[in-house]
Amino acid sequence: MTIGKLTYIAVIISIIVIASLIWVNFPSLFPPSIKEMRNIFTASITTPKVNVYGVNSTSFSLCFSIKVSIPDYSGRVLLATGAIPLGANPCTYLPPSFSPNITPPAIYSSFSAKTFWVMFLNSTVYTENKTFRVSLDAMSTPNNNWVRLSQGFNLNETPVVWIMVFENHHIYRIGIIEFERIGDGLLYMPKIKRC
Repeated sequence: MTIGKLTYIAVIISIIVIASLIWVNFPSLFPPSIKEMRNIFTASITTPKVNVYGVNSTSFSLCFSIKVSIPDYSGRVLLATGAIPLGANPCTYLPPSFSPNITPPAIYSSFSAKTFWVMFLNSTVYTENKTFRVSLDAMSTPNNNWVRLSQGFNLNETPVVWIMVFENHHIYRIGIIEFERIGDGLLYMPKIKRC
């Protein structure tokens, strides 16, 4: 081999090694796609606590803390709570509390300089197979950060949390947390849906 060919091969190998080092040490330079986020995100949720309101005990509030982690993602996570009718498909049903001109009955806490409330008015939310036109309130929080949320509901409804990201000037829903009622009591367990 000539010196020119050896130099060329050495340069190519150096570029591959440097690119690999950048990928390993700075993964956020190459963030995951929306489809990858949908497949790789994890959600940690504390055991939900149910509070009962009203004389006839017909109004309830589900309180919980949630942390959404998306590997190699440096953007913010948007969390919006709502309630859907029992038996409705959480992937295709638009919660009534997300409808225009209705403020969701949600109480947010654990505010800090890095976690804050945002409102989207008549915005398009993209999902894997569907788009929704919504007005909603959401918590904007850094990736991998705990947030405490609460959602009002009645026994004919299922509380849900939409997990969204804001990328390239669009809102994408990457998943849903559906709180399923276990038995006849007031025990609710979270179930992750990637839709």
